[in-house]
Amino acid sequence: MKKKNLISLVFLLSWGLLSFGGSSVHAKTDKKAKEEKKDSVKTESSYEKLMKEKPETHEGFITLLKSKGKVYFQIPLDIMGREMLMGSTLSEVSDNGNGLVGSKSINGLLHISFEKLGEKVNMIQVNKDFITDSDRPEMAKALDINSAGSVIASFKIHSYVPDSTAVLFDATDFFVSDNKKMRPFDDMSLNTLMGRAKLMPEYQSQNSFLGDVKAFETNISIKSTLSYKYSVSYGGRNILEDEPYSAVVTRSILLLDEKPYKTRPTDSRIAIFPTGKILFSEKEQKSEVVYFANRWRLEPSDTAAYRAGKLVDPIKPIVFYIDPAFPKEWQPAIYEAVNQWQEPFEKIGFSNAICAKPFPEDDPEFDPDNLKYSCIRYAPVTIENAMGPSWVDPRSGEIINASVYVYHDVIKLVNNWRFVQTAQADPRVRSGKLPDDLLHESMRYVIGHEVGHCLGLMHNMSSSATIPVDSLRSPTFTQKYGTTHSIMDYARYNYVAQPGDLERGVKLTPPKFGLYDYFTIDYAYRPIFDVTPEDEKAILSAKLSLAQADPIYRYGKQQGSILDPRSQNEDLGDNSVKASEYGVKSLQYIIPNIDEWVVDDDDYSYRKEIYEAALNQYLTYVRHVFSNIGGINLWEKHEGDPVEVAYKCVPRETQKEAFEFMCNQLKDLKWLDNEELLSKIQLAGLPSRNFERAIVEAIVAAPAKLLSCEMLGYDEEIYTTSECMKDLYDFVWESAKSGKKLTNLDMMLQREYVRRVFGGAGFKYTGTGAEPSARRFAIVDDEDNAKAGVDAANPYAGYDTPYVMFVTQPSFDSEYYKYAMKVKKLVEKKASSSKGEEKAHYELIAKNIKNTLK
Repeated sequence: MKKKNLISLVFLLSWGLLSFGGSSVHAKTDKKAKEEKKDSVKTESSYEKLMKEKPETHEGFITLLKSKGKVYFQIPLDIMGREMLMGSTLSEVSDNGNGLVGSKSINGLLHISFEKLGEKVNMIQVNKDFITDSDRPEMAKALDINSAGSVIASFKIHSYVPDSTAVLFDATDFFVSDNKKMRPFDDMSLNTLMGRAKLMPEYQSQNSFLGDVKAFETNISIKSTLSYKYSVSYGGRNILEDEPYSAVVTRSILLLDEKPYKTRPTDSRIAIFPTGKILFSEKEQKSEVVYFANRWRLEPSDTAAYRAGKLVDPIKPIVFYIDPAFPKEWQPAIYEAVNQWQEPFEKIGFSNAICAKPFPEDDPEFDPDNLKYSCIRYAPVTIENAMGPSWVDPRSGEIINASVYVYHDVIKLVNNWRFVQTAQADPRVRSGKLPDDLLHESMRYVIGHEVGHCLGLMHNMSSSATIPVDSLRSPTFTQKYGTTHSIMDYARYNYVAQPGDLERGVKLTPPKFGLYDYFTIDYAYRPIFDVTPEDEKAILSAKLSLAQADPIYRYGKQQGSILDPRSQNEDLGDNSVKASEYGVKSLQYIIPNIDEWVVDDDDYSYRKEIYEAALNQYLTYVRHVFSNIGGINLWEKHEGDPVEVAYKCVPRETQKEAFEFMCNQLKDLKWLDNEELLSKIQLAGLPSRNFERAIVEAIVAAPAKLLSCEMLGYDEEIYTTSECMKDLYDFVWESAKSGKKLTNLDMMLQREYVRRVFGGAGFKYTGTGAEPSARRFAIVDDEDNAKAGVDAANPYAGYDTPYVMFVTQPSFDSEYYKYAMKVKKLVEKKASSSKGEEKAHYELIAKNIKNTLK
């Protein structure tokens, strides 16, 4: 038995079926074999796993890999830290009331770079606001650490490429998310009532997803569909609530040149868009703000030939691609609007510097929504406008991309302009549709103006103010210069022209280019060779200084509240009163004839529209004149400039003339009432009544506007507040003092005067003013705007508001009190001696005065 058991034990041991100590000979052998097998098979990497998915691959300076609804960036390590621009363009929208196809993010372009830090890649928003003229590395380092970029996104590294020269990361969440810097909404859209209403978007991630991606040598683009619900509130209530909205957006990233384009210094004496920097100067021992001109990189392809005075092509021309969606009859004018800018470039030695081309059909890289391409886009939306923004390299001011957006109803705008400004002289514009030649001329002007913006040119609102008003009726002058010395002015059509002037040869339109346009292109783009930056700045400053001797080359800022009446929108000529008198005369010819001139308008909609446009045109003329009261003429004076002062009050005679014009308008406004036409359209009330109220309020507010000049403490003779107060009192109470029967207008004037005078004296007047009803037209919006003043000037672009020092606002409470007491006595006297309606009128005012003085 023992022998049998021994044999069995040996058998079990030999076959490894019995173990001692939890192991067996066979198990050890099997484990070792598995370990050897594991070592012989290399571990599959994250990169290899991704490649197994066979991602859609687009090679470029950043290679894009798209797989399973995700996009991966493959960034070479050697471009980490390289500077780039990123922008967002609307490619498709479900509602163009929120934004327009082709438009860029309202926040502009993001200046970015990518930096690897440990196991992450950070997207950095670069800060290049500070510069130095020091050669010392210590100062450069100090600027760097005091203006380090901010991290706007951080990505976990997914993997490295096999040779470890590039990293991959998943960038999907950045491009399919609600990035507030690149939201697909325009704050100035139709749905926000052009910025007056508040938009409240709510991102819908479940309805948002990645689209097509592209990559090229210097740029990439990623499309995404982003979905939202949004509400819009206005006046404390929602006018839209939980509306659905989807937009296809194209995000482009453009690699910037390692070496920025040569900067061109500029300053506040010329209408060129600036890129501002803070210079920490070691040489000058101070910090200061310096400006670089926004301009395209335009360099001669043959420098020797250029310097010899020959016309030379640029290395890289400026190209605008034209949207084929434009109405066919617009397209020739749009191409001409771009190509005509070749003329000022030829004057500075460049041939073929700028051109318009159709969207290319044989270029696989072309995408109108990519930052690499500048386009002129058609927007089927009911906005009466066009705009031409541009985007620059923040390091230098080099224009990288520019676009013109042309809204469909810009055609309605030019029709209306030409009708209400020139129908008195030109029978061809007396309908709702311009003939082909005038349509071409008008569209070329509008698009040409916007292309000027795309080239870096700002508005110059004073270019028309240097032209004598009488010259605008001269065939010789207008054929040569048109209505302004710059198409970047808001000077439209020749409303000074009268019937018969067109036949005499008077031109009714702006020029293709004015003298100022040639000057700005020369300043921004003429190459300057072989000089230091300091010398170039001195050369250009001297050029501007010399030009200041000629008023044609003065830059007038676009203003919010008008301080300098020479720089107004939509005005013509060097004398607002004289030009507006011609404009009024033109409207007195146009308004009675609207019903007869307009045909093919069965529902009277166009006649109603053009009648309102004519009324608003009259309001524009009156505002032009009113701005002279309390106006201050400004000059951007630098040392050595041939202008005596930086600012000066509008001459006394001009201000008095403006006040008298305002008063004279009240003598007869019935011509504004085309009663036959009013009986056929739904326009409630009489326009003359509305304008009487608006002009009454402006006239009575006039003395307050004169405080601006008095605050500056001029020794010269000016139109003073006290003098204006006397003129106003004599005008308002002339009927009462002479015993004439009061009209409704007289009563309105007196009510508004009493309200304003007692308010100026510090009392809270208990009665009404001109009219308690809602206002359809207004010259002064409220009492604050009536004062306008130095601190109300608000330039729209370019440079800061005028810097005001050592101003003490004088008190005129006593002056107002003097007239308040004077009118109190007069009203009490009239209340006791008048009869009927006049008696009731004066008694009510007397009662309100009594209640006010309690």
